[in-house]
Amino acid sequence: MSFTTYETNANNFSEVTESDKQPLVTNNLGRDADELELVYLDGYFGEIKEAGGIADTETGRININSDRTIRTEQVEATDTFTVGAELWFHAGGSGAAGKLVDADPGSGTRVSVGIITEEEGTGGAQTSVTFRPYVQVQASITAIATLQAEPRLLVVEVASDYGTAAVAVAGLAEGDKIIGVKSNCNVMNTAGTIQLLDGAAAAITDAMQQAADKEVAYAATIDKTYSTLPASGATLLAGGTDETLTRCTVVIEYIPA
Repeated sequence: MSFTTYETNANNFSEVTESDKQPLVTNNLGRDADELELVYLDGYFGEIKEAGGIADTETGRININSDRTIRTEQVEATDTFTVGAELWFHAGGSGAAGKLVDADPGSGTRVSVGIITEEEGTGGAQTSVTFRPYVQVQASITAIATLQAEPRLLVVEVASDYGTAAVAVAGLAEGDKIIGVKSNCNVMNTAGTIQLLDGAAAAITDAMQQAADKEVAYAATIDKTYSTLPASGATLLAGGTDETLTRCTVVIEYIPA
């Protein structure tokens, strides 16, 4: 007898794991953590997905998927769970697993984890709880979102004598991050420059030459130590041999705080 094998789909597609919902964490509880035990590790709450659990000090994956409901008996039995109320997780340590509790315990490692949808037992003698978990986002995704923040442009006209003193730039605030500066020279002079500083006179950019009419210069360096502005904001400093003759349009690109 022979058998014919049929593929389940044309491309043999299968979803092995939802990696964005199963972050890798390190077990720092001081004990081995069991498979499907609810834990709070590295800022994530969920159940351990590794077969056999995660040994102490070792790494493994937990499931933080929020598109589901969870039923568990890993609860503080003496609490009272109320449908629609907020649910908290009070993390365990080296001695025992953590437990779901009916309110913020006020001390220790704890986190609000979801909304109660069902409970079993009675108040003071609960046997289980069912809840809808809150959405959690992996740190790497958060970082990408930050990098995708929309930058803004600020245009500053240097149309009069700045002299040798730095002049405050209006329109920038504490926490704004400078990511680019360019300058268009509007007058002929011998050797003028323009430079962006923070309010404490620390150089954010190098000095950009502004000596020839129509000349465009870009900041060749931006110092990350000073590019996030302090409360005193930013200033522009004209320099070079002809600092009093520098006339230019400065365009500052920044990510708002």
